[in-house]
Amino acid sequence: MKKKLLLALLASAMLLLAACGGEQSADGGEVFEFGAQSYTDPKIAAQIVKILVEENTDHEVTITEDIQASPQILASIDREEFDFAMLYSGEVYNNHFDDVEYSTNSEQTIENAQNLFGEEYDITWFDSIGFKNEYAIAIQGQLQDSEGIETISDLEPLAGDLRLGTDTSWVERDNDGYRGFQDAYGFEFGDVRAMEVSLMYEGIKNDELDVVTAYTVDPQIAEYDLRILEDDAEFFPPYDASLVARNEVLDNYPEVKEIFDNLVDTVSTEQMSQLILEVDLNGRSTEEVAREFLENEGLLN
Repeated sequence: MKKKLLLALLASAMLLLAACGGEQSADGGEVFEFGAQSYTDPKIAAQIVKILVEENTDHEVTITEDIQASPQILASIDREEFDFAMLYSGEVYNNHFDDVEYSTNSEQTIENAQNLFGEEYDITWFDSIGFKNEYAIAIQGQLQDSEGIETISDLEPLAGDLRLGTDTSWVERDNDGYRGFQDAYGFEFGDVRAMEVSLMYEGIKNDELDVVTAYTVDPQIAEYDLRILEDDAEFFPPYDASLVARNEVLDNYPEVKEIFDNLVDTVSTEQMSQLILEVDLNGRSTEEVAREFLENEGLLN
């Protein structure tokens, strides 16, 4: 009888522990999960968060990289599989909400993202971490010089003969993707190729592409003498980068919220571009450049 009672008590204790959920860190804290897209900047941001959380608390952060697009990240946050991420304000116009009013104003777009995503997913969408990573149409420098192209509209007479390289998500999106682009500018490119961002830049460097959907923070723009064209139809929305976190985590662990608050407006576009260059072109690890950045900025104890 005593043996059965002991077993029952042990089973109850195990169920209670399971109900408390979550792994524990080596120091007895929590283990949080950061979901990062396939771009280099969210991978660097993930390392920045990981380093600061692990240096300043008893918690640990694990990182899942190369998530295809923001809807997958948001769905994983909704299922409590991810606790943190870095997302971009312009995502609020990307078919998530039917009644959002489009704006090209950065502050209004961040506010829209904070209100709508915050309510829908029970997250805090922090103010911008400091940099923008916006879509832009870029062409080879020699093409601009020979044809005198300054605006996206200037491409229309040549578009049927041009090869466009872009990332897969831009082709698939409606509002701020290729379909919306065609509606705004009234033309389409003769050859559209969806690919990884690194292959896109290699393609235009090797004269296999004429036009790419560049990201304004990417160092390859200057490295390969690409020219950003004026978005004369004001088609592309602002894409200010912000950290996001589940409210349950922030409520239960204010020390984590303090770290996120302190990261607002700490990484400029120029700084992130240099960090990406170190990773993508110089072959350094995201962890190495993130730690060096934090040390240089005096953000590590």
